[in-house]
Amino acid sequence: MRPAITSFFESEIDLTVVATLLFCRKMCALGSHQHPPENEVRALFDEMSQTYGIVHVISSLGFAYFWRRRCAAAIRRNSKSVLDVMSGAGEMVPILIQQINPQATIRLVDFSSGMCAKAEENSRRWQRSGLKITNENALQLTSKDEEFDSVTCAFGLKTLSDAEMWRFASELWRVTKPDGVVSLLEFSIPSSRLLHPFFKLYVKWYVPILGKLFLGNPDNYRKLWHYTCLFRSCREVIQHFERAGFETNFQSHFFGCATQIVAYKRSEECLKIHREHAHGHY
Repeated sequence: MRPAITSFFESEIDLTVVATLLFCRKMCALGSHQHPPENEVRALFDEMSQTYGIVHVISSLGFAYFWRRRCAAAIRRNSKSVLDVMSGAGEMVPILIQQINPQATIRLVDFSSGMCAKAEENSRRWQRSGLKITNENALQLTSKDEEFDSVTCAFGLKTLSDAEMWRFASELWRVTKPDGVVSLLEFSIPSSRLLHPFFKLYVKWYVPILGKLFLGNPDNYRKLWHYTCLFRSCREVIQHFERAGFETNFQSHFFGCATQIVAYKRSEECLKIHREHAHGHY
């Protein structure tokens, strides 16, 4: 009896895994050759701006907060200027305040006017001097060359097409100071086979229900997870940041449910020391 029961559950799990993979493949096929246009993504975030923060935390079962802490932990504590790009309603700010020195400036950039308005509202609670919120496109930053010691981006990569990702990587290289650090975090399709059934339930039912409860429109949050299926993982886009000139490190959190790129812009002096150190080990 026990082997039969075990066999039954294994077959059920296998079927669910297959269904999940087909579900994700179908979603990817819908947009693999046509990434969402910029105006559609902007309108999506404008509409979600009032509830995005709370839904994001609840829908991730609280993990989003801890993953953001990992994102912030990768930058330099002695940073004097930090850019948080695709910043949403400023969810990274309370974490960055704990991470960097009180005199450091923080600049938030988001192309959604709704998100920027919500960030302005939230800023009254943070009461952080040196905080600036800018409504502009991350692919065309008005920042000066080599302006920031550190850059963060949490959960903003998934809406970028391949061509846009290269432009984004190049722009971050331009605005980051030599020896600066860029920390990028994104939800991803879990690498664990055992998590796929839960991922399917999560995408198909849990997230849209939360969207319905908080926003009245489940399709908006369903679209976010459609974009996640297209994106898959930070591993898929890391080559753009290496091509731009960064030295990169890939990290995976909770069996691949979130992935992270930590990118270093090495100065010539630092690169020389690194090469000499590496040569000394041969």
